[in-house]
Amino acid sequence: MSPDGSYIVSASFDETLKLWDPTSDREPPALDGHGGRVWGCAISPDGSFIVSASDDKTLKLWDPASGRLLRTLRGRIGAVTACAVNPDGSWVVSACLDGELKLWDLASGRELLTLEGHSNPVTGCAVSPDGTFVVSASWDKTLKLWNPTSGRELQTLEGHSDSVWGCAISPDGSFIVSASDDKTLKLWDPASGRELRTLDDTAAGSMAAR
Repeated sequence: MSPDGSYIVSASFDETLKLWDPTSDREPPALDGHGGRVWGCAISPDGSFIVSASDDKTLKLWDPASGRLLRTLRGRIGAVTACAVNPDGSWVVSACLDGELKLWDLASGRELLTLEGHSNPVTGCAVSPDGTFVVSASWDKTLKLWNPTSGRELQTLEGHSDSVWGCAISPDGSFIVSASDDKTLKLWDPASGRELRTLDDTAAGSMAAR
């Protein structure tokens, strides 16, 4: 959802994105330009552009006002599964099925860094509200925290028993949440890497915090 709540963007395996008006039931026209399934999308913090991630091994930037394609980011990159924009909108991080993450400069379209360390596909990523760290979620059952300036791995968060598909960071940056095929959500302290809580509905039939 855009920062001001005026539109919602969705990504689809039909190779398109759509921008929705939350006050209307009308289906919008599609943003068409990818040559593969679109796995993920993100909106810049100021709402001025959208980024999409696709099987076609590219990221694309779009103007939400006109639907116009602004730029295509491509390089030494595999199928892209997720993306996130840093707080000032100057760079984007992408997650790939080849197990890597990449940082891209949005002004030039240049690849800045490759983050390597996961042993399986990476299907989720997020940037902290202050831009000081990136978190990634992988099918290797872990999350990793990265320094986006140096590309250095800061720590590995272990505790899930199956593939981790997605992650998000709280608005104040105080905790990370991860979603896994083990049917749980976990909350983590990014400073210490400590697991704070597991949200699990497999045992009791309702969401319970352990």
